[in-house]
Amino acid sequence: MITHELKDHSLWLHVIDNFTVDDFNTFQVAHQNADCDQIIIDFSNATHIDSGGLGMLLQLRSQLGDKADQLILHSASEHILKIFEVVNFDKLFKIT
Repeated sequence: MITHELKDHSLWLHVIDNFTVDDFNTFQVAHQNADCDQIIIDFSNATHIDSGGLGMLLQLRSQLGDKADQLILHSASEHILKIFEVVNFDKLFKIT
């Protein structure tokens, strides 16, 4: 599940439990309609990400083009950080 909020010109997308392709519509609508300076995807309440979730992150990065550096993956668990490392997301995304 994903919730979202706009705070200080930043769009925060909060991932709750699993981040899967089932979240695609919510994920798309949230970031397409946002007028923001950066997008922060908060994984602090996430327990798992599957290939569909990874694909959505890549798609968003691609859509942002030159502004891809404004996309931040935030507060991921050790489990999710390991997944990011295995698929080299640590080289593609800003992870905090």
